[in-house]
Amino acid sequence: MNKQQMLRGIQDREERLLFAKVLDQVAFALKRYEAQYSDFMDVAKCARIMERLKHAVDVEMLAFGGVEDAERMMLGFAPREIWIAKEHFPIIALQIAPKSKKFGQTDLSHRDYLGSILGLGIERGKIGDILVSEDGAVCFVEEEMADYIQANLNKVSRTVVTVKMADKAQVFAPKSTEIRRVTVASMRLDAILGEGLHLSRGKAQTLISSEKVSVNWSIVANSSYILKTGDMVSARGFGRFRVGEIGGKTKKDRVGLELEVYI
Repeated sequence: MNKQQMLRGIQDREERLLFAKVLDQVAFALKRYEAQYSDFMDVAKCARIMERLKHAVDVEMLAFGGVEDAERMMLGFAPREIWIAKEHFPIIALQIAPKSKKFGQTDLSHRDYLGSILGLGIERGKIGDILVSEDGAVCFVEEEMADYIQANLNKVSRTVVTVKMADKAQVFAPKSTEIRRVTVASMRLDAILGEGLHLSRGKAQTLISSEKVSVNWSIVANSSYILKTGDMVSARGFGRFRVGEIGGKTKKDRVGLELEVYI
């Protein structure tokens, strides 16, 4: 494995450093004959790294982020003879909840949770998806950071919180989905986002322009972006869905569409 040759052509400095670290982990896995795991990264980076490694090194690879269709994932590497499974990944799910619902904020966002965790001096790569709900949030973290976060995360924004290990059987289970059949004026992102997540067109456009919407795990800030079958769309704090079969036009010249919505 020629590390310098494999790094050639990667222009983005951050991604180059990340790939260099991954190559070191791959070499270590082969030398020590044991599995190694990367930090969390977005799915687009995962896909590019796996593609670069696919024909270059003889290793077993698997990506996982704690839940199915996670937006941030770890990569696991091991010699071909060693089996890597999702349950082997050093990922812990932490349940973060207001200590008192009476005095806590009710509108804590993904940014609030992430900012408070990073404020503890933790690197972004140690934190995976943060799933926000009305009752708090579930945060996926690298195993080595779980105890530190539990001991030191006392507030999110101005809200006093408690932190405990989440029930893996419940949190790590595959998410259920439902099929929704909708009609839209066009295949524009803002139109379908509104229908898929029950948002007004204006709210959908605001989320997109605020860079809170991703298509296939890459941020899209253009409301007129055209979606196609198979695209995964997520809006931070609101949910996600996959674009299904596209039907014909209705009498009112609207497009019939199936959406697989995660619930």
